[in-house]
Amino acid sequence: MSSSEIILITGANRGLGLETARQLLKKGFTVILSCRDSHKGNEALQQLQQEGLSPAFIPLDISDPKQVQAAYAWINNQYGQLDVLINNAAVTNVVNTHRSERESNTLLSGDVAEFKAIYDINVWGTLELTKAMLPLLMKSLQGRIINLSSELGSIQLQAATSSPVYHVKKFGYNSSKTLVNLITIYLQEALRETNISVYAVSPGWVKTEMGTAAAMLEIPEGAAIIVKAVTDKVGAGSFFTHHLQMIPW
Repeated sequence: MSSSEIILITGANRGLGLETARQLLKKGFTVILSCRDSHKGNEALQQLQQEGLSPAFIPLDISDPKQVQAAYAWINNQYGQLDVLINNAAVTNVVNTHRSERESNTLLSGDVAEFKAIYDINVWGTLELTKAMLPLLMKSLQGRIINLSSELGSIQLQAATSSPVYHVKKFGYNSSKTLVNLITIYLQEALRETNISVYAVSPGWVKTEMGTAAAMLEIPEGAAIIVKAVTDKVGAGSFFTHHLQMIPW
């Protein structure tokens, strides 16, 4: 593994995505930031540049097939390959203006249209981008696909009344991460005979805008487990969190 490897991070304008980029840049990797808001993306780019780091940036809404193809063309033209894809972009909810986030997230109160909107980004956008980037990942000596997931997507943990996440029943977000886990399993099997490994990573409960101030982990701690998935040897097709501890699917 070379520290000059090319890494694409989605949703990298803030929080875990931005901090993961920062840590990887400090290790000497070539990092491409991407997010759907060009203004916020350029702000993140400037912030890292002011810290003496040199990332690239491309606008990328993963739910837009045209932007996905444009991102593929740009990376292919600039670098000719991709070594690591970090699927970080996600939303927790798409709130109806007449209801609270809690109401929008529950199975019975939430609209199917809201669940579909979450899936368009977290599931179908992630899948479409990953499939589009496969030809570039195939050119890497050691391609990796790292899907950001959550313990909330674990069916076993959601079903066990003794689980610490049992009572967190945010259907749209949780089920989208369950499907991300399934995509991880299917991709690893489909790519078993190739140079590409696939992982699902849970950064834990982190103090991001998507999390809360009550979360246990600071952003750099959550990003560190994503960086481990890039730099350390871990079992392909696994679902893990801090210190590479495995999570039940």
